[in-house]
Amino acid sequence: MKSRGRAAMRRGLSAQPLSGALLSVPKSAPLVVLVLFATILRLLLVPLYAHLPNGAMDERYWKDWMRAIHERGVLNIFRTTDTDYVGYHWILAALTLLQDHVVHGSYLESSASLHALVKLPPIAFDAELIVVTYLATARLVATSGRAAMGSGHTTHLPLIAAGIVAVHPAVVYDSAVWAQTDAAIAAAMVAALTLAASRRPATGWAVLAMGFLLKPHPIVIVPVLAVMTAGLGARACARSLAAVAAVFALVLGPWLLHGDALRILDVYHRLFSADYERLSASAWNLWWFWDLFAPARPGDPVLPFVPMLSFRLAGLVLSAGAALVAVAAVMSRRDLRTALLAGAYLALAFYVLPVSSHDRYMYPFLVLMLPVVLIERQWLIVYATASVTFFLNLLASAPPLASQSGVWIDSPWSAALAAVHVFIFAHITVALVREVAAGVPSMVRSGASPGRLQVSAGSVDA
Repeated sequence: MKSRGRAAMRRGLSAQPLSGALLSVPKSAPLVVLVLFATILRLLLVPLYAHLPNGAMDERYWKDWMRAIHERGVLNIFRTTDTDYVGYHWILAALTLLQDHVVHGSYLESSASLHALVKLPPIAFDAELIVVTYLATARLVATSGRAAMGSGHTTHLPLIAAGIVAVHPAVVYDSAVWAQTDAAIAAAMVAALTLAASRRPATGWAVLAMGFLLKPHPIVIVPVLAVMTAGLGARACARSLAAVAAVFALVLGPWLLHGDALRILDVYHRLFSADYERLSASAWNLWWFWDLFAPARPGDPVLPFVPMLSFRLAGLVLSAGAALVAVAAVMSRRDLRTALLAGAYLALAFYVLPVSSHDRYMYPFLVLMLPVVLIERQWLIVYATASVTFFLNLLASAPPLASQSGVWIDSPWSAALAAVHVFIFAHITVALVREVAAGVPSMVRSGASPGRLQVSAGSVDA
């Protein structure tokens, strides 16, 4: 009975293009109940605030930008503010319409309606992430044929994965308390890789482009997605480029016609060259030890006798090395499992290796890694440990109590957790290098030749 259930799942998923599945709510009553439960849980936490050091709060930026949109219009946002977001302003414009014409609320800092409104998109993004994780895990189970941690109950894995996202403390805190949008970019990254592995690369690139315009973080998986797309041929590559161009034109077009191209470029330049007068922006990573015990800035030399090797350059070199490892892993086996694992590795690298990394940059790692963890139990300890330490990093950075703001983030014990993060990254690096050296993944051996894209039959983005 169980084998027939798994076979039916594989046949069903193979017959339905994932691009269609990702655009529709699965007919699964437990999943719907889970999404409703997750939403209610987050709504109960909406009254809370995430307090950054020196009395700062990230949600004030959303409120300030909404006020600017209310006063001058969304097309003038780059002229009237020093915003460091781009595509998200269309969502803020929609919230502004609600505030003006439905809620009839004010734009004062103390406005309760404004506080609640800025949290609605992050909570909605969490619901999206739950569904995308469910679908991606279902696809992975169907294509891998592996049993969950040896139990054989593979049909329950998608719901388990969705449930973990629904109640994961870091995911809940990021949206319901901190009002952040990391769920949207994580969903875009998972969906893009899953679609590419399902012979829908153009749709995957379109989704990734939307995520990038919301927040640039999804760019970290571009090397993996590029290798997956290249394996499908020149036509797939051309369609993918066209899809990205179409998304950029749709989202940025009004501002470009408004004459704000240089202002938008300046936003991205500031994001990619940020200097917070320390090496890490509250991320407990490789450079955190310097921030605690030997403070330096990104432009300072790592070694006094090698002045050209700045901390920023060292981080870029290490990041490039991580990208090479990820690309080599995907080239050895272009299937969904390896794509998710390599994507998770790059997401973790983006947290651990570059300077000026933020505390929340580990978020996509936990989501991309989750489907793999559920079919390969050797990753459980790594995943559980990273979940705990990442949540502690979030709490220390922006606690819900103003009295605790700035108290724990620079504490000596944070160095121990930074060491844990560096060790986890090194552990995954060694595992991927071993898989590449073996020619095929060491944990999943299906007998396919290295370098061949392992996907379901069908046309490419037909």
